Formats: sequence, C-alpha cells, structure tokens
Amino acid sequence: MNQKLVESLAQIILSLSTEERRVLEVRIQENSNSQQIVDLEHRLHGFEERYQISSEDFYRRFQAGELGDSMDFFEWNAYYEMWNSAQVKAS
Repeated sequence: MNQKLVESLAQIILSLSTEERRVLEVRIQENSNSQQIVDLEHRLHGFEERYQISSEDFYRRFQAGELGDSMDFFEWNAYYEMWNSAQVKAS
C-alpha cells in the first residue's frame, strides 16, 4: 500500500464540503454497483453456458418448480436475484 497516497487522499477527502462528500459517496456507490453487476453477469454467464439456458428462463422455470434441487440451481437462483436487485439500484 502506498502510505503517502493514502494520506494525501485522506487530506483531500477531509477538505471536502458536506455536499462534495455526498457526491463522492454517490459516485463510489455507483461504481461499486456497476462492478457488482459485471461480476454477477460473469457468474450468470457461466451457468448459462453449463446448462444451455438463459438465466431468465432458468429463473422462471426454477421458481415454477420445474427444475430439480441441485445446489447449482440454488446458487444460480441467488445470483440472478442479486443481479436483479443490483439492476434496480443502478436505475
């Protein structure tokens, strides 16, 4: 870790007004949400390739009880719900 850089950043952040800090926090959160979406899309794509079905179709069928109780399916379901939630936050 670059200690001087961290100290400089800390000084800059401390010098910001309340409004500027709020804007910075929003931007950091937006970047975090964007990265989360990219990470989740990568995981979803892996399942889609493995099972040759879109995540949307999988989710609909899994929720309808048409698929088994594979641990992969529960994981895929969780990632899909997290991806949907992240999409809503990004909107």
